[in-house]
Amino acid sequence: MDKIKKHIIGDIALSEDIGKGLKKWREIFNIPQIEVAKYLMVSPSVVSDYETGRRKNPGVNIIKRYVDALVDIDRRRGGGTIRALQRILNPFSMDPILQIKEYNSPVRILEFLEIIEGELPESPNNEEVQNYRKEMEEKLNNHIFGHTVVDSVKAILEMSGQDFLNLYGWTTERALIFTNVSTGRSPMVAIRVSSIKPRLVVFQGVSYLDKLALKLAEIESIPLILTKLSVDELLERLSKIN
Repeated sequence: MDKIKKHIIGDIALSEDIGKGLKKWREIFNIPQIEVAKYLMVSPSVVSDYETGRRKNPGVNIIKRYVDALVDIDRRRGGGTIRALQRILNPFSMDPILQIKEYNSPVRILEFLEIIEGELPESPNNEEVQNYRKEMEEKLNNHIFGHTVVDSVKAILEMSGQDFLNLYGWTTERALIFTNVSTGRSPMVAIRVSSIKPRLVVFQGVSYLDKLALKLAEIESIPLILTKLSVDELLERLSKIN
C-alpha cells in the first residue's frame, strides 16, 4: 500500500500542474470532491480551489493527506482501484500487450480518434448500425486516461481471464485497442464476460465486422471504433500522446 501511495504522491508533486494532478488521481479513483472534502474535514470549495489552482500549490503534507483520502475511501468501497494499481506496480511480461500508457492529462475521445484516424462503424443501409452510431456519438465527448494495445490473436491464444484484467493499467477509463482483428467477435465476447469494462474499444485490421460484436458493444454501451492504420503507424502515433 505504501508503494502505491508513494507513486501517486510523486506523480502529483512532480507534475507541471499540481492541481490537475490532484484532480486526475481523484477521477482515476472515481471519487467526487465532496467525499474527499468530508474525509479531510474541509469544505468542497477548498478541494476545488486546490484542483483549479485558485489556492497556492499545496505542500507535500497536504498532497499526502489527499492521497490518503483517495486510498482509504477506495478501500472502504472494496479496493477495486487499489488492486488495479497493485497489478501495474508489480507487472509481469505479457507478450500480447504491444503498448500500455497512462496520460499526464485526460484526452477527449474525439481528439483521440483524430490521432488514430478512428471512426464508428458505418453502413448507410443498416438501420441497426445507424441507431448505434447515434447512441454512441454523445459518448465521444467523454475523456480517457490511457490506452492499451493488444495483439488480438496472441491474446486469444495466451491470455487467461485474470490476465485480461491487467490490460486496464491504472484505470478502466481507457481505450482498449485490439490489432489484427478479423471480425471482432472474440474481443467483444471477452469484454462482455469481464467484470470490468473499458471506456472505448478500437479494432485495427477488421475485414468484416461481426454483427454480434456490434450488438455486444451496444449492450455494454461502449463506443466501438475502427481504424485502418497499420499496426506500426498506430503504435507510433499513440506513443506521442502525453
